[in-house]
Amino acid sequence: MIKQKRLTSCIAFLASSIAASSAFAQSPVSNVSADVYGQINHGLMVGDTGDGSEHYIVDNDNSATRAGVKLSGDLKEVDLTVGAHVELEYQQNASNLVDPDNRSIGGEFSERHLNLFVSGGFGKLSLGQGDGAANGNVEVDLSGTKVVSYTNPALVGGALEFVDDMGGGNVRLGAAMSDQDFESRYDRLRYDLPGLGPVSAAISQGIKGNDDVTEVGARFSGELGGKVSAGLGYSTKDVGGATGDVETLGGSLSWLHESGVNLTGSYSTSQDDDSANPDSDFYLVKLGYKSGKHAFDVHFAEAKDRVQEGDSVETIGAGYVFSPIKWFSAYAGYNNHSLDRDGADFDDVSTVLVGGILKF
Repeated sequence: MIKQKRLTSCIAFLASSIAASSAFAQSPVSNVSADVYGQINHGLMVGDTGDGSEHYIVDNDNSATRAGVKLSGDLKEVDLTVGAHVELEYQQNASNLVDPDNRSIGGEFSERHLNLFVSGGFGKLSLGQGDGAANGNVEVDLSGTKVVSYTNPALVGGALEFVDDMGGGNVRLGAAMSDQDFESRYDRLRYDLPGLGPVSAAISQGIKGNDDVTEVGARFSGELGGKVSAGLGYSTKDVGGATGDVETLGGSLSWLHESGVNLTGSYSTSQDDDSANPDSDFYLVKLGYKSGKHAFDVHFAEAKDRVQEGDSVETIGAGYVFSPIKWFSAYAGYNNHSLDRDGADFDDVSTVLVGGILKF
């Protein structure tokens, strides 16, 4: 019943958004616009662990199923633009949550964006739930394969476990591997500075759960022997207690040559005030090639010290994306994850994901 109500709410939201878009188009207030959008992203995932292999029908958490609308209008008298952004997500069998004991998981209906904004010559102010100022800055990627080879490998198969053949406790992939891309979305006040040529910068302060969060981020987009995009960010979250402040610093750089060859690199580090909790680091390198409707990559990622000091998780994988038309892509990808820990012998975790994403 709860699942049905959530799905009904999502359908009602889509219907009202489309109706609103049509109404605005016919409205005498000609400077108000509505941009309705969405996507469905499903796939077949096979996961292999030390306990055997299993298959799942999943919603690809690299870019989950969602729908949204952006409203905006110009206040010409004061040279400002005001608007709102609403985006909702509905996932069944999220690829980062399914495991052999939970192959079918009811849909979760949740807000991703729900905020107001005002913009002008001073920049842009946003208030409500949305991206923190640094969100995504570890995940800049021009390869064209993010839908299957995302910067955070644990978004596919994250609930699967490394099994210790020496009898120790199992470790979830999602706990040991993460790209540590700052604090994502939360209730915040965000200020985006006016554009400075190829550089954009932002700062935000807000509340995630019961924790205060502050973030600073910057993006770069330009040309240097090809297209270059980069991101850099810093966040601090006041957790309190022995943990104190959790600080994360990181960034990414991606280069796309006119030949289609591309290179991407990412790094992040996270630390807190608890001396018993080690600092953790993440690295990723990706080599890709784009040609017409096709995009391919091979990648390597490593996460260190996330569960306990001395841990090292390495991910090696490849992905392929075929985009025959602008609004649809098919994809296939493989990742092999290995966990190294002193005094333990963990079996690898492997995933294969084949699916498609349709955007509207």
